[in-house]
Amino acid sequence: MELRLHAQLIIAALALAYGVALGEPVATSANAIKQFPLDERTVYQIAIGRDVPTTLMFPSALTAIEGANVSSSTETPAPVLLAYTPGQHFFSVRALEPGAKGAVNVVWKGRTFVIRFQESAEPFGSVTFVEGDFGGRARAPQRRITPETLLGLLDEAKGFALLAPQYPEAVRQIEHVTLGNVCYYRDFQVTVEEVFRFDPEDTLVFRVRFENHGEKELHYLPQRLAVRVGINVYYPSIVDASGIVPSKAATTAYFAITGTPTGGRANLSVKNTFSIVVSRVDRDAKLIVPQ
Repeated sequence: MELRLHAQLIIAALALAYGVALGEPVATSANAIKQFPLDERTVYQIAIGRDVPTTLMFPSALTAIEGANVSSSTETPAPVLLAYTPGQHFFSVRALEPGAKGAVNVVWKGRTFVIRFQESAEPFGSVTFVEGDFGGRARAPQRRITPETLLGLLDEAKGFALLAPQYPEAVRQIEHVTLGNVCYYRDFQVTVEEVFRFDPEDTLVFRVRFENHGEKELHYLPQRLAVRVGINVYYPSIVDASGIVPSKAATTAYFAITGTPTGGRANLSVKNTFSIVVSRVDRDAKLIVPQ
């Protein structure tokens, strides 16, 4: 599929939408309110602040909390302050220093859930954990994802650099990070340059750069691009890539991943370490060469 971005039209449309919204009261960013399905296989990344607490709520009373770099007393030095009353189903945390990091393992109903904290300029206000299907499926995305929706997210990611300085309210709910981690192959490399997260759609959009160091054109299958996070592999829900990289040259590709392979929410953080999986095509032998 060949996709084209008309940046100026997109900017104008979003700017118009934002301008109309100025006539209404502005609500607090929805990005501060999070809801995650409970899954022992997930490491939850929670943004916390120094000036406001972040409250994490479970469906019922907790059994225990074990922490690292956290303290329940300001008299005991630790980067993260934790407030918890035994027997309650919630606790609150707050960063005590810039760049504070901490971690807790929460035991609930005989299961252990791993939670990591990171001080951020945009902390979460509340995090609610809800029971999902422990047979292997998390809750399904609340918003129906159509090809048109995915195309719109891809266009928003492409226009982000132009929109953000002029209309910050229009992109406030888009989580964005510039990475630069490189995946090396035999005669080419793939750099993850930017990642965008659209939370309601549980979709990550990637901007990656292919660099071909070889003497021949590089051919790969765009629809077979994939992202590895730990032991999990996620395949694209939409792709904008040519599948060709000339010799001694570089090209840019965009693609998105949505949810989990089983149709639930993945809730992947943009701060994960992402490895790009490429299926190379040997044009002479007419074979797909695993990389």
